Amino acid sequence: MDSFLNQDVFKDLGFGGAMGFLVGFTLKRIFKLVAFILGLYILSLIWLADNGVITVNWDALGRFASGFFTSFDSFARNAVRTVSFGGSFAVGFVAGMKV
Repeated sequence: MDSFLNQDVFKDLGFGGAMGFLVGFTLKRIFKLVAFILGLYILSLIWLADNGVITVNWDALGRFASGFFTSFDSFARNAVRTVSFGGSFAVGFVAGMKV
């Protein structure tokens, strides 16, 4: 039984799960901070545009935002590539995002 538990697959699962949890937990906190800052920025743009100080090209801003989400999608796909590490990473990531 002891040799069964010392296999590399279990070490990869444990390490992948722990790393996934840490990355998920950290990204959740970073996303909240970025969302807060981005919200303040958008509100300031709306306020300045409403007062006639600036003119905002909302179409260009929308294209920029969609490009950001496309690059994040490719990052997420590359992060969970392998089976033993990636599966436990994904589970840890989801657990980290829930905390």
